[in-house]
Amino acid sequence: MDFGSLQTRVYTRDLMPESAILLIDGSNFYHSLKKGNYLPFGADKFRNLFAQLSKRYDLKKIYYYDAVKNSEKDKEGYSRQQSFHERLKKSHPKITIKTRKLKYLVNISDDQIRDSAKRVGILDTCKNKLKSFLIDLKLIRLTKEKGIDVLLVVDAIEEARAKAAENIILLSGDADFVPAIELIKSYGLKTINLHTYHGSSNELRISCNNHILIDFDSDGLVLR
Repeated sequence: MDFGSLQTRVYTRDLMPESAILLIDGSNFYHSLKKGNYLPFGADKFRNLFAQLSKRYDLKKIYYYDAVKNSEKDKEGYSRQQSFHERLKKSHPKITIKTRKLKYLVNISDDQIRDSAKRVGILDTCKNKLKSFLIDLKLIRLTKEKGIDVLLVVDAIEEARAKAAENIILLSGDADFVPAIELIKSYGLKTINLHTYHGSSNELRISCNNHILIDFDSDGLVLR
């Protein structure tokens, strides 16, 4: 065997990035961006995020997890969400969007606000302020995601057991994922916590082998 060609092959293999599977906790990521005043964060910015990650890792799969709004209870929100999902599907050829239904604990309509305001004698000019007050207290639509975290963890464990990649990248700031991270590591995979500055869990970062900060500067999104 020619030593030069062997040396070239070894050198090329050393330059190849490690393989990784990216799992995105959509709701957690959204709220962390909201805390940092980094919204809107559309499909174009996700495309940029994936491109930058691909410089460090060979992304084998991308999973995006989201709780789907009820089309009857929140028609406008449901329409926006579906439109976003369609654009997101086009942001990377290896992305899969996984969803569960959003559970509504409280859902107050405009008609209910108007009727209630009338019964208790609130002036018409104050009804908009009443709605703003309820929105600020997050009482207009009090919701709860059901099964999203479980769905993410099941996929992560299955991918780890199959050793489908060398790394599992978790985009979330939720410390509830720490036990899953420890189990993934027991299968011999490395774990990376991808997170923003706001809403990031120190416990989750420490439990992972490494962490990457999603930051923003004058040029846009950067990974640190």
